[in-house]
Amino acid sequence: MTAFRKLEYDEASIVAPWIYQTDMFLFDKLFKNKDNAISAIRQLIESDHVNPYHRRFITVVYTDNPKDILGISVSFKGCDVSDEDTFNALMDTQKTDVKRIILAKILDLLFASYIRKNDYYIGNLYVTGKYRKNSLGSKLVEKCKQMARQSNSNNILLDVECSKDYLLDFYSKFGFERSNDNFHEIIGKTYGCYGMKCKLK
Repeated sequence: MTAFRKLEYDEASIVAPWIYQTDMFLFDKLFKNKDNAISAIRQLIESDHVNPYHRRFITVVYTDNPKDILGISVSFKGCDVSDEDTFNALMDTQKTDVKRIILAKILDLLFASYIRKNDYYIGNLYVTGKYRKNSLGSKLVEKCKQMARQSNSNNILLDVECSKDYLLDFYSKFGFERSNDNFHEIIGKTYGCYGMKCKLK
């Protein structure tokens, strides 16, 4: 039986490397390298400042034992996250600086969906290797849709990296449609995302 719960405070170190794997490009720009990034993500999860990676936005999926984390989603409503709290949380990690935060914000504006206050955003989705064929990713998406409806959101947004365009078909099964193309070619290499939207109202 599949069940869900919120992440507990002492589990940040388990899921921080998973979150890093979902967006290595951004985290490496923000925190310089993998080790710094994973440490910083753990701090963001545990932070007193609510930010897009805060523990209250992390849903855990498990089957038999609630302590066995098989996958996670990180999702939130736009009005639940502020730029000020996010900035303070990032600075508190002591693994980044103002220049890198501004660069990350610019990259976000260029490559990711614009999240309005009444939009719900699925930022990260991860299932551990041996459970990826067990429909846990699908169940996490459905759980996020349920939470979005409960929060009275207008739309659910997510971004698919252009290098992972095979995920477009996966998300389309849940009512998501491509809403914009936020990718650009820079020095012969393509960066960015396909924005996807599922309308709830």
